Amino acid sequence: MALEPKQINQLNVISFQTNFLRLPNVNFFCQKVTIPSLAIGTALQPTLFSDIPVEGDKIVFEQLSISFIVDEYITNYLEIYRWLIAMGFPDQADQFNLSEGMIGAGNSTDTLKTDMNVILQTNKSNPNFNFTFKDAFPVTLSSLDLDASATSLEPILATASFAYTGSFSIDKIN
Repeated sequence: MALEPKQINQLNVISFQTNFLRLPNVNFFCQKVTIPSLAIGTALQPTLFSDIPVEGDKIVFEQLSISFIVDEYITNYLEIYRWLIAMGFPDQADQFNLSEGMIGAGNSTDTLKTDMNVILQTNKSNPNFNFTFKDAFPVTLSSLDLDASATSLEPILATASFAYTGSFSIDKIN
């Protein structure tokens, strides 16, 4: 007798929404989110015949990756660009516009880090699961590919990767 799953509806690739408090323009144009993979390391226990793999004790999480359509005034691209410049090596004092006393203070746009949420929806577009990435900050922002020889007007996509503190949480939404 085969066991049947209680839930047979599949997760749809387009059934998600984002809630990035610090990036409202990226939120609106977000096209793709890659939920990070995770892996646990292994150790090898030597034996007389062949080594035996043993589970490790540390999980490694990939970075959160998003893709978004760049708007005509590049406001969404600039949101991440200016954030990276402020964290990195600004050329001018006004580029470092984050109050030092506010760093890590929560979800404010005046901090180096912010929480980012990805909400998975059911097939009826109801919120189902919330993925929360704590204290996220950008680490990469892709190039913008402009092409005068293009034969169709495809939107320009940019990709950004974010590091975050520890693991991410997955919570069921009632």
